[in-house]
Amino acid sequence: METSSFFSGLENEAMKNVKCTLKIQSTWTYAPNILELKPARVVSRIDGGPSETVNFRGCKIIKLSADTHGESSKDVFYPVHLTVAGPCYYTKQDKKDFEIMMRTREQSMLMKLPYTSKFDWPDYRVIEQCPKCCKRAKTSSSKDRYWLVYQQCLQGAAETGIGTRVMPRLICEECFELIIDDCCLRVTVGSQTGPEAEIPLIDAIEAQGCITWIRNGHTLEKCDDGLYFGAYQLYCAWEGSGAFQAMCDDFSRKMQAASSFEMDQEKEKTNPSMYWEMSQIPTKEGRKCDYAACSNVHGKREAPEPGEKKGRKARLQECLGCFDTMYCSAECQKAAWPDHKALCKEAQRKRKEEEEKEKARQKMDDEEKMAAALASFVPLSITPQGGGGVKKKKSKKGGGKKKKGKK
Repeated sequence: METSSFFSGLENEAMKNVKCTLKIQSTWTYAPNILELKPARVVSRIDGGPSETVNFRGCKIIKLSADTHGESSKDVFYPVHLTVAGPCYYTKQDKKDFEIMMRTREQSMLMKLPYTSKFDWPDYRVIEQCPKCCKRAKTSSSKDRYWLVYQQCLQGAAETGIGTRVMPRLICEECFELIIDDCCLRVTVGSQTGPEAEIPLIDAIEAQGCITWIRNGHTLEKCDDGLYFGAYQLYCAWEGSGAFQAMCDDFSRKMQAASSFEMDQEKEKTNPSMYWEMSQIPTKEGRKCDYAACSNVHGKREAPEPGEKKGRKARLQECLGCFDTMYCSAECQKAAWPDHKALCKEAQRKRKEEEEKEKARQKMDDEEKMAAALASFVPLSITPQGGGGVKKKKSKKGGGKKKKGKK
């Protein structure tokens, strides 16, 4: 077995030392797990800005765990486990931002920017390279969609020790569909005790998002078409909420507790009591695009473009303004905007009001807790040492005037 065929070409020697690959092997299969991140105070830092302590509220995220199907220990590389961040575009501005964020030590010197890590990692090309087909993402218009995922990576060297990092990656839409083909997710409506169902993973993600805070107190700024976000914008939303750092901390803790570099497959199995909570079970199958002039139906293939053997499957996406109407493309949403605008703006206004009320309630709760803490505060009585008396100045012996020295 040729070792080089298991690497993507972007791994450094320290990553190869611990058999950490950036490439998904053709024999691996994936299963979705629901990972719950507990509320915590985390230090969030979007590259180029100051560090900020965030009260992370906690959330659930969807992780795709690789099954290597019992490959022998000498051939097992650290599997490519992926956390789903969401669908996005990749623009020229995204590329510029990621070039700065994922700079190497040498690139930092050229950019005259600090480099704080003692480990050297691959540069921004890791983000652009699809872990499945190894093709690089192209900066383009809204026609090309990618999926942003986070990959857990390791490296090890005698002089630096073991390093961990969670790297953002872009997966081609077609490759992502191949990875999650036939994957289903256990969901409930409203709460863990609500009605249960098992639905295709892609439908669950597209209906409810891939992180539970997106609709609960963390409204993202929409991109130009209101359908998807730019890749860097989506990354910043994870970072700003504290979810990204909480995920990194969780990964570091697990690796410190592990007895070897290989992932304990037993611990990565889906928790049977964990469900993905949804506001409602999606009913996309057979649903038509909400733009009146479009005939595309969710799940059915569109007419192939010139040079394509077969067309893409139509995937309806919710409008990120109202979360009600669905469109198959940004073009359809733009064309429908004049008729949809009033309804969408009203839905956004109501959601913003609810968020402001939630912030006001949270602020009131914090003020009440602070008032209660101050009311119960009892200052300590300080007793001076040595009997508490005031020390008297010692009188000078002799009491006479100082003799003037000779000039």
